[in-house]
Amino acid sequence: MLTKIKETFRFKKLFVIPLIFSILLSVNALQIDNPQYQPLTIHPGDDVDIWFKITNDNYDNEIRDLTVKITPHYPFELRQVNPEIGKATISHLNPGESDTVYFKLHVDENAPSRDYRIDVTVSYDEVEDENGEEVVTHHEFTKVYYLPVYGIANFEIDANNLTLTPAKTQTIPITVINKGTGTAKEISLNIGNNNFISPVDKTKFYLGALKPGEKKTVYIKLHTSDNALEGSYIIPSTITWIDEDGTQRTENINLGFVVRGDILLGISNVVTEPKEIKPGNTYCKIEVTVTNNGHGEAKDVELNLIAKYPFKDSWSNCNIKNIGTLHGGESKTVTFYIDVDKYAKSGHYEVPINITYLDIFNKEYSTTKTINIYVKPKPIFEILTKEVKVEAGKENKVYITIKNIGNEKAENVKISAIRNSGQPFDYPQKSDTIGTLYPGENGTGVIVIDVDKDANPKEYIITLEIRCAGDRDEGDDNVYISQKPLKVIVENSNGGNFGTLVGLIIIIIALVAIGYYQLKGKKQ
Repeated sequence: MLTKIKETFRFKKLFVIPLIFSILLSVNALQIDNPQYQPLTIHPGDDVDIWFKITNDNYDNEIRDLTVKITPHYPFELRQVNPEIGKATISHLNPGESDTVYFKLHVDENAPSRDYRIDVTVSYDEVEDENGEEVVTHHEFTKVYYLPVYGIANFEIDANNLTLTPAKTQTIPITVINKGTGTAKEISLNIGNNNFISPVDKTKFYLGALKPGEKKTVYIKLHTSDNALEGSYIIPSTITWIDEDGTQRTENINLGFVVRGDILLGISNVVTEPKEIKPGNTYCKIEVTVTNNGHGEAKDVELNLIAKYPFKDSWSNCNIKNIGTLHGGESKTVTFYIDVDKYAKSGHYEVPINITYLDIFNKEYSTTKTINIYVKPKPIFEILTKEVKVEAGKENKVYITIKNIGNEKAENVKISAIRNSGQPFDYPQKSDTIGTLYPGENGTGVIVIDVDKDANPKEYIITLEIRCAGDRDEGDDNVYISQKPLKVIVENSNGGNFGTLVGLIIIIIALVAIGYYQLKGKKQ
């Protein structure tokens, strides 16, 4: 076993020694210097001129058919400068003679900072004179070099799409992002100002170092003038740093901000006509003032009064109003019309008004405001007597009961019948005073209906007027008048006596006839 190992070692030794000798011989025969390049500091996106000096160090032998090939790796890419891209040739080199080969490389624009590899392969023929005869030996070897690429920092500043408001001081986050390929050191950010926007307190911020893709956020206070109109504004800023290659750099970057005035719509100065709204009122005019208390411009402002019980939109009137544009501090007046239910209870009612509008960027907003409408109390009457019966040809005393279903005391309540010439009625006593009726209280009045003797027996509808005064103790001096229908049924008693009389006459005639025929029979 030991003998076998020794033989193996001897074989390897015999193989390695000639190989080392061959390499040393080739290196000694041809010398290739380290690459030279321009620019001396390579950045992403550069076109780099690179050259190699090649020297025949063998002072005895000539070199022929020398070929140099360059094989780049990322981020390098070959450019055409030789007849064959990436390949340069030298026909011969005499002993001790030198020559230079040239190449051009392009660096990828997104290459980060680091050393990148290139492979250089050299092949040639060495011509040796042995006893007057040329002995040609072919050689080939590859050398690996690394070229440094220094990335360049490139900054973006993001204001995070925040808007500024006139007359306000706001804290705004500013994010600085290194979008470049190199690390930036000793970064400083300086914030400037314009006529309408100014930094408050700090204006310079130190960020330290940022690697590619890293970001840092600083918070700046900005004050916006109350004279600033809505729109876009630019604030200057300056950023300074040191690149990886030691170069001091400065860049001016404008920060874009949008000034958007706040839109604060409010409703005030509610005026109604009539001044006092009561149950049963129609076409009540409601006039409101819409004011933009903010700094921004509201466009296509539309108001919609949402009528709920006891209110409803007045007939044929649309309570949707478009008032166009409202600038900051501007006011406009809008008019709506509503009807009030006749049985509405007194009290305060919240009436919503929906407001929609657009800002200067055509973004739609919606808000709802409410107005307070007070419905005052009012006496309201209902006739409890559904119908009355009267006789034709007589004066009929009729009792009529009414009820105050309103929410206010009614004073001096009086009922009156309204004569209709088309009806067979006259009213010897057409009115009666009931007096005072409190809410929920009943009262009865009397009228006299004189019915024509020839009146047809049927139903008639007469009109009653109910008149009263308001509650003077509550300061209500109004007079309220309402009209209500009453069903009157006529029964014609004269028509009944006539039928009875006719019946009696017929009976008498029949009796006379019977007596006559009996008497005549006896005589015969």
